[in-house]
Amino acid sequence: MTQTADVIVIGGGVAGLSTAMQLALRGTDVVVVERERLGNGSTGRAAGLLGQLRGTAESTRMLMDGVEIVKDLEQRANVEIFVQTGSLRIAETPERKREIIDLVEMGKSINFDIDHLPIDEVSSKLPYMRTDDLLDACYCPTDGHLQPAELVSAYIRIGKSHGVTFRPNCPVGEMIVEGGKVKGVLTSEGPLYAPVVVNAGGPWSYLLAELTGTCLPTAALGHCYLTTRPTETNSVDRLSPAVRDRHLRLYTRPESGGLIVGMYGEEAVEYEMKDLPVDFDMSAMTTRRDDIHVARLIYAAQQRFPWINERTPMTITTGIMTFTPDGKPFCGKVSEIEGLYHCAGFCGHGIVQSPTIGVIMADLIRKGETDYDIAAIEADRYFEIPGFQDRAEVKTKCYDMHAGYYGRVEGKAD
Repeated sequence: MTQTADVIVIGGGVAGLSTAMQLALRGTDVVVVERERLGNGSTGRAAGLLGQLRGTAESTRMLMDGVEIVKDLEQRANVEIFVQTGSLRIAETPERKREIIDLVEMGKSINFDIDHLPIDEVSSKLPYMRTDDLLDACYCPTDGHLQPAELVSAYIRIGKSHGVTFRPNCPVGEMIVEGGKVKGVLTSEGPLYAPVVVNAGGPWSYLLAELTGTCLPTAALGHCYLTTRPTETNSVDRLSPAVRDRHLRLYTRPESGGLIVGMYGEEAVEYEMKDLPVDFDMSAMTTRRDDIHVARLIYAAQQRFPWINERTPMTITTGIMTFTPDGKPFCGKVSEIEGLYHCAGFCGHGIVQSPTIGVIMADLIRKGETDYDIAAIEADRYFEIPGFQDRAEVKTKCYDMHAGYYGRVEGKAD
């Protein structure tokens, strides 16, 4: 196989697929190469929560725009992707109450639909959740969750209709770089040539960067969530609001009459992607019910949902996330190699960020700029900074960020 294109995207997860689609919509010839099946890596293991409220106005605006992009995708692909359930943030400590006050104030300042919700109304919306210890809560009616498989399908369908070529089961073994410029990639099926290559390799992204002799400071960390099965006594309505309890480090949403509960705990399994088998399939990952991380998840879930315990009928989903030292992705061009772009490191939020990220990446590649303020997510923000070039140091920083990801308090002091 020898082929030329305007842009090669490495990685068939939502970040790469969204970028490819947006480029194709703008008339760019794009090839997507994926080591496995499209949408089968971290994307296929995602819970898919779409919460627009973030710690900064710019991050919140990006996600607000993302909802509108998804609505357009639904019409173009004729598929339901977004399930609008609304969502709650809850506070059971004074620090978290202050956090909610600050975030509601910020949200209202940019005309985001968010407000405080009395605790008795929280109880009415979620009768299966403990609320007697809550000090405050805020509610966003326009939040919900994205269905990962349907989102992937829409990106592929629309991308293909505008000329995107997809090559699954086609791993990249080498980057072709000459004179400081990227020229293409060498795959298992032969060379592909393009003046622009986008590294959207998820947990493998740092290994792809190393093929060019550069460093991408990301780390691969394990994550799991549980999904309860519906029972006569504990059935969850399909449109029940999602919940974020950052004190307990939990997120939840409805799923097929049950409840998804995930946790960003203080500890996580670390993965070295190069040590995994060549045919590693993330969709085949499993974990035991007595695994320490699962046990901690169930214990934390029980504090908010007392009916959940070790005997509750449930399934456990586990996968690998791509974390960064500051909890923000790397999106944009690379200083060292002309034509090389990164689009990775979404820290478990690739699904929700992908609609707008695709637009940002397409703008950067085609125009060299974007209307969004991307200073916080620029791909080369750690370029040549001491402490961010060594793998051991990078892994430690990413692990520490994960440990405090839900633990830190957002707001005016953030």
